[in-house]
Amino acid sequence: MNDPKRVAAVLMYAGTLPFIVCAIVLLFGNTLGLGSYRAFATQAITTYAAVIVSFLGGIQWGVAVATHEQQPQTAKSLLLLSIVPSLLAWAMLFLPSNSSRVIVAIFLVGFVWVVDALLHLQQVIPPWFFRLRSVVSAVVLAALILAMLVS
Repeated sequence: MNDPKRVAAVLMYAGTLPFIVCAIVLLFGNTLGLGSYRAFATQAITTYAAVIVSFLGGIQWGVAVATHEQQPQTAKSLLLLSIVPSLLAWAMLFLPSNSSRVIVAIFLVGFVWVVDALLHLQQVIPPWFFRLRSVVSAVVLAALILAMLVS
């Protein structure tokens, strides 16, 4: 695995596993005898979403720093946009209900993807990265939507 694109793909797909496991527990928890873990799975999926959204904001921050000389206006906007999801994700963790946390997590994952889509359109991030992010984001959003529907 010397190809950085391949390493990124493996790591990004591995990063979806907590979302998938939590969604399985939420969907089949009662059938599998894991019903008592459903509330924990909802808390876990939203907490992990907050961590991932913050991580993705960090990537966007890094893109802004790397491109500030070539695209100063994009970099300035990106610096501002990159911290918003992290702050909102942190605040999300204090919401009183699981369902409200899941809804906010869906919004935040979608928001970060939209920012990346805009970066892709401006050719600031490589096409392979955006394709990979899109697939992974679809998996994450599906898991979160499932969590919203069954929790």
